[in-house]
Amino acid sequence: MELIYLTTNKWKIREAELVLRDKYGIDIEAVNPDFEIYEIQAKTCAEVAGFSARYAADKLGKPCLKSDTGLYLEMLGGLPGPYNAYFDKQIGTEKFLKMIKGERNRKARLEHCFAYCEPGEEPVIFSGETYGTITSEARGNDGRWHDFFFVPDGETKTLAEIGDEDPVKKAMFYGNAIHDVAKWLKKRG
Repeated sequence: MELIYLTTNKWKIREAELVLRDKYGIDIEAVNPDFEIYEIQAKTCAEVAGFSARYAADKLGKPCLKSDTGLYLEMLGGLPGPYNAYFDKQIGTEKFLKMIKGERNRKARLEHCFAYCEPGEEPVIFSGETYGTITSEARGNDGRWHDFFFVPDGETKTLAEIGDEDPVKKAMFYGNAIHDVAKWLKKRG
């Protein structure tokens, strides 16, 4: 089975190769189509991924997989949530950490969703999450924006630091969504 995965994010591609391809034997083709894949403004990553997967599947006429990740901080009433990428583009890591410097409540939740959709169908959505805290400084080299300051509960290192040492272990902290979609796809054949 080859699967069209709609992303140009090298970290998401690596995660998909480690889990979907290497662990479950699902070949993926990371695609950046010649049209814009719209990301709606929504309250959850599941809504964003589902809309984008359906739009692309209908436009390409092929089954597609799309993922979305959100970081929900208690201190900011759930922001940035599904606007994670916008925070990264607009203010970046250092400015973000400076902005929340004096905050005592550092609790956060990382949500990772995958949406699979066939043309003309409703998307099937898989969600995973992990809880943790936000550090006061960026640490590590491996990953996306939030990986440099998100420490999963029970760990002392950021996701970036964990990924520096063991990318497979790092993928565990994004929840079970990628494993759930892989198992579901394998059952379907």
